Amino acid sequence: MKPDIKILSNEEIRYIDRLSRDVLEKVGFICEDEEAISIFADAGARIDGKTRVFLTEKIINEAIEASIPVVELHGRCGRRSLHVGGDNLYFGTTGFATNYLDFESGEYRQSTSKDVIDVMKLCDILDPPDYILPSVGATDVEPEYADLYEFKAGMLYTSKHIEAQAKDLVNARKIIKMAEYIAGGEENLKKTPFFSFLVTLTSPLHHRSDSMQLIIESARYGIPLFVESGPMAGATSPVTLAETVAIANAELLSSIVLAKLVKSSAPVIYASWARVINMKNGNVSVGGPEFSMLRIATTQMGKHYNLPTGGGSNLSDSLALDHQLGAEQCATSLLPALSGINMAQGMGLLAGMNAVSAETLILASEVANYVKRIKDGITVDMSSEGFDLINRVGPRGDFISTDHTLTHFRKELWTRTIFDCSAVKGEKKHLDTNVINNAIAKKNKLMAKYKPIDVPVDAESAMEKIIRN
Repeated sequence: MKPDIKILSNEEIRYIDRLSRDVLEKVGFICEDEEAISIFADAGARIDGKTRVFLTEKIINEAIEASIPVVELHGRCGRRSLHVGGDNLYFGTTGFATNYLDFESGEYRQSTSKDVIDVMKLCDILDPPDYILPSVGATDVEPEYADLYEFKAGMLYTSKHIEAQAKDLVNARKIIKMAEYIAGGEENLKKTPFFSFLVTLTSPLHHRSDSMQLIIESARYGIPLFVESGPMAGATSPVTLAETVAIANAELLSSIVLAKLVKSSAPVIYASWARVINMKNGNVSVGGPEFSMLRIATTQMGKHYNLPTGGGSNLSDSLALDHQLGAEQCATSLLPALSGINMAQGMGLLAGMNAVSAETLILASEVANYVKRIKDGITVDMSSEGFDLINRVGPRGDFISTDHTLTHFRKELWTRTIFDCSAVKGEKKHLDTNVINNAIAKKNKLMAKYKPIDVPVDAESAMEKIIRN
């Protein structure tokens, strides 16, 4: 049996669902995109003024009925596809932090294009992440091109599935062109799309034109959509967590409605970064207990609609690789995982999502594998094999030398790579094996093993032309 955790009862889920529907029908939302408003209106939505949209029960129900419970995310170069849905759990990175922490120097600095490439290479060889959203911002290029250079790094330096974010529709179309070039044409990309689009919504109940256009473009093309809502309890949503979940749910349902009105078969992942404001200093907090509680609740809501789920995970508010970072990474990874979330992303970020470091990414990977082992649960073999083994070894025997141990230990026992379980050492020698030093050593070892992926010879120049045209 696999472990499972819930925070909302079935009755509470139905209440939040009803509250969200009432908000969409009676309060409505602002939509700044004319084409999206036209699509909503043609489906029977009421439009008040030029931008206020009110959805009917029928429109919402039809979108939910078109839910796709499992979305396939492809990789390249022989990578196995990710089947997002059901009980499957995948960990990934997220972005786009503009500060980089170099643990060997101990200094924060602005992130660069070189950092984008280096982190992409590390992500390609590190396991997990299972998929990659560029976590580093390229601050040394013009802001209007930053998202394009981050995607370009994904095309050139990893074969894992890439989650892309586009600044606007122009850049979204350039990203699609780059992907088509790598795929060898539009039809090849449509057959096995090896990237998805991240769409971030604005709370409360405000749909920007760029996010609406990205949903429309992706749905038409058939590119998977990872749509996330991130209301902040006490700031952009009510301070009570249940109502924050309702706001996030209403925003997500209205976005999913748009995607399904464009194309009923549009693959959509229901995701949330619902979080809280720290009332002491006004900062957003992603390391506290509420972040994990909200993740459990939003996962339950997504599964209520038979949708694949995702959201923030493996995060910390800490500014350093310290005890706080490890504790918060574990809590914000384990609890969402046990709730059944499918795409848990945030690996490598620290300082409340404002910075990234390679060493934090290494630690996040260790935590993710730790959590995956717990998520797998305990397998109970009800055959006679267990009794026969115990009977054969008998009292005062040992199991270390049995074939059974050799056969099963790799599956049953998690193997750590940077967490230490050595014996006590004298004369402060234990300080040489701390987790930071182990993370640095693992990073250097992995980076030395990186091998370039297979891309066309002129890929660099071809994508540069797409970016700059």
